[in-house]
Amino acid sequence: MRFFKRLDPINADLSVMLDKSTFLDGEPINGKLVLDSDEAVDADEIRVEIRVIETFQAPRLERMGGQVRQVMETQTKKLHSEDVKLSGPLEISKGYKGEFPFTVSIPPMAPTMPGGIINRKVKGVLAVKGRPDKTDEVGVNISPVALGSVVVQGPAQIPKVRCKYCNKLTQSDTKCQNCGAPL
Repeated sequence: MRFFKRLDPINADLSVMLDKSTFLDGEPINGKLVLDSDEAVDADEIRVEIRVIETFQAPRLERMGGQVRQVMETQTKKLHSEDVKLSGPLEISKGYKGEFPFTVSIPPMAPTMPGGIINRKVKGVLAVKGRPDKTDEVGVNISPVALGSVVVQGPAQIPKVRCKYCNKLTQSDTKCQNCGAPL
């Protein structure tokens, strides 16, 4: 083995596959990490890393000459971080194909800063000592759970949805029966 091979990335394909395109806030996230190796390596571990980062604008004081002025800058804050081990040490042969299923939970979160935007990511990692990690990362789409937006009436329990434009209850799931606005 060449000395500089330690600096080469691992010759493998790694993909994070999620079971759905969108998850409800607080719902477990199911998926799998798919590995297709074109090289024999001794992996230290295979894991997924969960990261929730908030991005927001915040003021910063800047000194220009003899004056101080306030400027806005983009800042980030880590709200949640977790590593989930899918496999310990593993001898991977050339041509190896494998899937590593996972279920992770991301706690429900709302922005902590005015105008904050929350990004949730799942990153798959194949770690081999002395070599750069092989990674693949996907964003997780979260749909907020709208508490109180569904009203159940009568013994037939027909769900009604409240229109966000006129605030009237409607039985349609595509447009409001009162004002015609899309739901």
